[in-house]
Amino acid sequence: MINWKAVIIGFILTIIFALVFNSFIGEIGSYIGILIAGLIVGYLIKGNIINGALHGALIGIFGGIIAIIILLIIGGFVVIRNDFLTIALRIVLDIILGAVGGAVGAILKGNKY
Repeated sequence: MINWKAVIIGFILTIIFALVFNSFIGEIGSYIGILIAGLIVGYLIKGNIINGALHGALIGIFGGIIAIIILLIIGGFVVIRNDFLTIALRIVLDIILGAVGGAVGAILKGNKY
């Protein structure tokens, strides 16, 4: 079962972390922000590691897409190349990083398989 409160918290954290870290350390900062938000969400939820990964993937999808859109608007399409393949690959990477962060957060909380 999806904990939508944790997903919304993670979504907001993803956007904030991705934008802040991107402004300080560049493109890799967005990915670090998604990973950290995934860790937090994975720690917040109840359930197993798979549930943590699922919640992390959800914040990776939603937060990653919104963060990319905001960065495209703010950066005038300079921050991120605006071709479809690049954006699609970034979203896939956001999903993976969110899922990994969520799984690790669940492990840190002590959740089992």
